[in-house]
Amino acid sequence: MQVRIRLALVTANQSLREEKQLEASLDALLSQVADLKNSLGSFIYKLENEYDRLTWPSVLDSFALLSGQLNTLNKVLKHEKTPLFRNQVIIPLVLSPDRDEDLMRQTEGRVPVFSHEVVPDHLRTKPDPEVEEQEKQLTTDAARIGADAAQVGSNHCPADPTLKLYHEKLGITNPVW
Repeated sequence: MQVRIRLALVTANQSLREEKQLEASLDALLSQVADLKNSLGSFIYKLENEYDRLTWPSVLDSFALLSGQLNTLNKVLKHEKTPLFRNQVIIPLVLSPDRDEDLMRQTEGRVPVFSHEVVPDHLRTKPDPEVEEQEKQLTTDAARIGADAAQVGSNHCPADPTLKLYHEKLGITNPVW
């Protein structure tokens, strides 16, 4: 009987420890994402409103900041103490076709309702079938072309043949590198 009680206490303590670790990881992740979002918003504001005074070094500085923040976010996600978020299950507890002001505030107006209609899109773990098929097709085409053939006439295009195919699909004939 004592062994069962000790086992139950150990399991409960371990579960509590994992829950606290998950909360700490989520807090760190939310902080990193908020910093990245603020930097991206600032950069977009500069591009839209200060484009006439924008210099190339300041654009590069902004890109360097964003790159650093993305790398930090990646390190947080790959840290050994960060639980695997893909193993976590998200279950919507309340679905409503009515407009939710709290949800609007939290998502900055991007999601007005959380209903049966939008939940599959927001909780999807795979891309849309059309996007998945197009990506598969581009990857197949890129593998078929090969890196050497993609470099020929590419105007110093990076070695990624997929990038060349994206440009071809978008109709970009002379990308600036």
